[in-house]
Amino acid sequence: MAARSYIGDIAGGTATVTVQLQATQTLKEFAVSWVNAAAGKIELSMSSSSQIGTAQPDSNVLARVSCSAGANTASMTLPIRAPVKAFQNIYVHCTGTGNLGTFVLN
Repeated sequence: MAARSYIGDIAGGTATVTVQLQATQTLKEFAVSWVNAAAGKIELSMSSSSQIGTAQPDSNVLARVSCSAGANTASMTLPIRAPVKAFQNIYVHCTGTGNLGTFVLN
């Protein structure tokens, strides 16, 4: 069975997107793009609670990117290694008013 990709929208502001995984697989990449409307952060985590603002997050945080103010666009593709099981949740937390974006988990 081929690994599945998951695509989601980042709503902006202080928000969390929950992705329920549909297959047992290893996630290898977190690709994210956003419009910088305000300073903030985007965090990929196995924890439902955001650790944005924590200088040394625990091992549940898989990736984190910073968003600077200025109404420009940015994107990053970050390598990750996250074995997951079917029906497990993974979370994308964000801060920063108006930082709208899209992410892809592969």
